Amino acid sequence: QRALDLSLRYAKERHQFGRPIASFQLVQAHLAQMKLDLEASRLLTYQAVAKKLKGERYTLEASMAKLFASEAANRVAYRAIQVHGGYGFFEEYEVARLYRDARILTLYEGTSEVQTLVIGAHLTGVRAFG
Repeated sequence: QRALDLSLRYAKERHQFGRPIASFQLVQAHLAQMKLDLEASRLLTYQAVAKKLKGERYTLEASMAKLFASEAANRVAYRAIQVHGGYGFFEEYEVARLYRDARILTLYEGTSEVQTLVIGAHLTGVRAFG
């Protein structure tokens, strides 16, 4: 969420060719995709939590939420860098740290590959790993 918030503010404040870059189609497309990734991540997470709170099995939903949200965080951080342009890599801009930090999300508490195997095993009823 922070990457989107920073990108929105930057896009409204940064001007090129006499207008804010928020008026550029590609910048708007990046911002829209960021919002979609964030909302879809939230909904998948809420779905897993709802099952857990009901006392139901939620392994599939938790794996889907973890996989999607961690990959989405990387996409959102990447798009934040794109919106910020070259400034996005400067340490003075928070999006540079967010971009670096997002990468670990696909690794700890089960890599993206492991989450994919968990989902596949749940769907097929056959474990692909020992």
